[in-house]
Amino acid sequence: MSTHTAIAAVAKGKFDAIQVTTETPGEDEVLVKVAYGAMIAFDTYVTDRGFYVQEYPWTLGFSGAGTIERLGAGVNDLSVGDRVTFFGMGPSRSKSLQEYSVQPRSVVSKIPDSLSLEEASTIPDNFVTSFYTLFNQLGLPLPSSFPAQTPPPLSKTPILVYGAGSTAGVYAIQLLHLAGYEKILTTASKKHHEYLRSLGATDTFDYNSPTLVEEIVNTVGEDGKVLIAVDCITADGTLAILGKIVSPLGKIALLLPIKEGNAVTGGQEQRMYFEVAEDSNPFPRGTEIVYVRTFTYQKDEYLKQNLMPKILPQLLDSGYIQPARMWGITLLGSRPSERVLTTSTTLSVPDGIRDISNDLETSSLMLPAKRPVVARQLSQLARISAPASHRASGRLLTTVSAGTTVVQPSTPSSCKISPAKAIRRNFASEAYEAYCIGPAPSSESYLKMEKIIDVCHRSGAQAVHPGYGFLSENATFSKRLAEEGIVFIGPPVHAIISMGSKRYQAPYFPLPASSNKFISESKNIMTNAGVPCVPGYHGDNQDPDFLFAEAQRIGFPVLIKAIHGGGGKGMRTVTIPTSAAFHEALSSAKRESLKAFGNDTVLVEKFIETPRHVEVQVFADTHGSVVSLWERDCSVQRRNQKIIEEAPAPDLSPELREDLSAKAIAAAKAVHYVGAGTVEFIFDNDTEKFYFMEMNTRLQVEHPVTEMITGLDLVEWQLEVAAGNVLPLAQGAIPMVGHAFEARIYAENPRNNFLPDSGTLHYLSTPAPTHIFAPTYPPAEASDSSPLRPTEKSTFGLQTMPSLRIEQGFTQGAQIGVFYDPMIAKVVVHGRDRVEALRMLRHALDEYHVVGVSTNVEFLKTLAGNKAFIDAKVETGFIPKHFDELFPPLKRPDSKILARAGLYAAIRHQKQAPSPAATPWTLLASRRFGGDEYRHSIKFRTEGSEEEATVVVTQKSLGLWDVVVQRGETIDHFPSVPAQLVDSKTLLTTLNNNATQTTIVSQSPHPSVPASKSPNTMERLHVFNGGHKTTLVIPSPKWLLSLGGDILGAQGALKAPMPSLIVELRVKVGDHVEKGQAVVVIESMKTETVLRADAAGIVRAVGCKAGEMVEEGRELVDIEANKS
Repeated sequence: MSTHTAIAAVAKGKFDAIQVTTETPGEDEVLVKVAYGAMIAFDTYVTDRGFYVQEYPWTLGFSGAGTIERLGAGVNDLSVGDRVTFFGMGPSRSKSLQEYSVQPRSVVSKIPDSLSLEEASTIPDNFVTSFYTLFNQLGLPLPSSFPAQTPPPLSKTPILVYGAGSTAGVYAIQLLHLAGYEKILTTASKKHHEYLRSLGATDTFDYNSPTLVEEIVNTVGEDGKVLIAVDCITADGTLAILGKIVSPLGKIALLLPIKEGNAVTGGQEQRMYFEVAEDSNPFPRGTEIVYVRTFTYQKDEYLKQNLMPKILPQLLDSGYIQPARMWGITLLGSRPSERVLTTSTTLSVPDGIRDISNDLETSSLMLPAKRPVVARQLSQLARISAPASHRASGRLLTTVSAGTTVVQPSTPSSCKISPAKAIRRNFASEAYEAYCIGPAPSSESYLKMEKIIDVCHRSGAQAVHPGYGFLSENATFSKRLAEEGIVFIGPPVHAIISMGSKRYQAPYFPLPASSNKFISESKNIMTNAGVPCVPGYHGDNQDPDFLFAEAQRIGFPVLIKAIHGGGGKGMRTVTIPTSAAFHEALSSAKRESLKAFGNDTVLVEKFIETPRHVEVQVFADTHGSVVSLWERDCSVQRRNQKIIEEAPAPDLSPELREDLSAKAIAAAKAVHYVGAGTVEFIFDNDTEKFYFMEMNTRLQVEHPVTEMITGLDLVEWQLEVAAGNVLPLAQGAIPMVGHAFEARIYAENPRNNFLPDSGTLHYLSTPAPTHIFAPTYPPAEASDSSPLRPTEKSTFGLQTMPSLRIEQGFTQGAQIGVFYDPMIAKVVVHGRDRVEALRMLRHALDEYHVVGVSTNVEFLKTLAGNKAFIDAKVETGFIPKHFDELFPPLKRPDSKILARAGLYAAIRHQKQAPSPAATPWTLLASRRFGGDEYRHSIKFRTEGSEEEATVVVTQKSLGLWDVVVQRGETIDHFPSVPAQLVDSKTLLTTLNNNATQTTIVSQSPHPSVPASKSPNTMERLHVFNGGHKTTLVIPSPKWLLSLGGDILGAQGALKAPMPSLIVELRVKVGDHVEKGQAVVVIESMKTETVLRADAAGIVRAVGCKAGEMVEEGRELVDIEANKS
């Protein structure tokens, strides 16, 4: 007789994996192969600091989802292989937290293909509870169909759902809305309000409000009492509040009537319930209290035969019911081995019984091997409040964004944000709790370890995912977390010290007990491990003159690099072999490193002149296994920071790919690495040799390209490793499918030396992604010769389609400030080969539209279409080498673009103009005088050009226009052009028999900015047509210029190119400066920029001081040029 694994309570506070018999389904039963299961409050509950379990072993789990494995007699409406969810209610002999579950047909629902099994596993118990409560226990009439065709008798009567942010509350709102009720009142935390209104709630109240009762009473009107209420919380505090709201003629349903104590009867109907005592009843006399006991719902024959088998599938299939934003816990997998979460891991359970986790002292949990697919959404820095044992804590919503990470489980999570981060998106609303950790500068917030640790303690967070930046590679932070008993989702301290520091670090933290070695110099470790290194100086001596002497010994050009650097911060290349040039670069690198990482120590290395940046993604577990997830090429960079990455690296031979992975694995093993890491190599294009550069002891920004070619969730892998589990796949099973690119969308001006920009995202439109995460692939078949050499047969026959994934950190209307990295989003694509992936990337960038700040989108499109890039002739000096190709002269907009812009302006102006009163001059009879012929003339100038064009638009009849475009002596005439403005940004036109839809976005100057000759003070039209963006400036009229004065047009003035911080002012009034001399050093978005004199002259005025924040366009220093 076959057996399978199940999760059971074997004693108070003890869970274990046991083997149970796989039963054969009987009549009107089905056997389900379970993929996901959910443990709910009715499985276990608190009694005197322990669990009460009715019998041992007690198999847990009531809601589950999976596929039909076998059908019993009499089941004719389901088939083997159907995807289903089920409610293993009451005394069911087979629950959901096991590999196979036998269930009555009456509790099984078929689910649509659009619904994942993870989502489906969370639905049944809460949906059934809500449905049973409303249409049975409270007696509301059940509609003959959903949505209801006619309003119910009490359609306008207020119905209150208290605790509506709960899963049952979410379903109650949707069902009431579908049933035709027009006054659905809800209480929930503020973060849920918008979501609840989208489901049908008409009024939302903050249940933490001190005036909650008054607010509801005022909304209800009349006597202020509600006749029907549903309490999804059922606690003493909520009952007291509801007692002031519910009418003495009304009904209230209590959905969670569970009470601590030992008084438990053996009867199904009485198990785990309590009733409000007569002497402490908070409700008015006459109020009917309904204690909802969901397990008894099948006593209603209609619900038994229809609710799960018919009604729920129809509602899900039609899309009328959306799954609540709570996810089921992971259950079972295919590997036969079991893994143990040690006694140091606290078990967390769903909301209804989460207090139990505080009572587990010595419990351990054995779980099978299946891993969840971790859903992604772009978010900001936060920490897990559930334990590293994410299996038991609910599904995790996890994402990694520019510089930071959030891990948000369905159980409460907390996030830490600074005020400046909050302006990106409403990140605080995406976490259960939010804590402000300080002002915007990272040195006062995200780099303050004790503030973060304090939030962990206050919020109950048990683990920290550090994200990409800030403290993600800080050994002291990892050590402090360990001292506080908080899990750091990253490598151990000794690995961060060894590899996070690019030079020798004095040992202070021992390796694991199995090793008697101590931390040594990372370069020496690599050399001893057989990993080649670049020549350089990696010692302690930081004397500037000594470092210059070392640079001379190594030989120019050299690279100055912060030992704790990352993302190009604290890195400078010195090509001029002079003391002045070296010292200036050294000072800037040290200053930038100190601000970004709290340490200004640098190393000096030989700069390889035609290098590629090739890095290998490695993963290691605590059991000694290390694997390579293949390599990425990140060669195309600006300011030593990546802007486009791809995987796998192009034009590598199988032998070279194998060698790179082998050396990366050796590097990780040499320092007993654990977790996700990236071993970066400098690949010399000339010699095809590679050298160890550094190891990033964190997950990197570009990890999605690895996920796209492997189908593996790297954040999930981090959580697996943090839980103490073995790596999910062995080396030979890791796929490599197709090719992927990631393009980073930055707020910066590529034509102004890629200087970062800031401001408001006035308009943002992106292409529709095909994937939230990545395609999935079967495990690979290893090469006969080496598991580090994937073969074509490993992916043979896979029917992959081009894929697009967008990770967005901002939404339209968000502010991009100066304190953090200027990345807006990441556009990630996958194709069957590099050609298809690159084609997909170009198409996605064509549809990525931004207005409000300068971006690199147009540059990325040019790059993706560059022949050398298409041919994979990449190197870190790609941009300067191909500068002229990447920055061609701006094209004059053709006459069609100007005609469309003119039509947009004319139709917009016509719509905005008030309708004239009827007079003889505006009547048709007076047409010969020109009275009602609309004519509009407008001048345009291409941004960055002084050439003007005049467009004259004349309306011939309704929706028909004549357009004349004049530039100098050239005149283009477009007669009888059909055109209409369908909304404020969309123009439909037909020019020369070519019908097009054009997006045109108007950007007006800030009203406080005086008119001048600067384009920033004029209205700009951003025209998106045919994959190209053209920005046209509408020049300010002369009379307006005369009022505003051209205050920004002063000659010889150095102005702030962006909002920035004055780091250093190097001149004073009266100083003589030479052309090219550094005058002011500014910092914006963690990047320093040196402003230099355009000509030799005398400093006449200084308009800033060190430490001051200045706005874009501020005159910083006025230099009177020498007279020639």
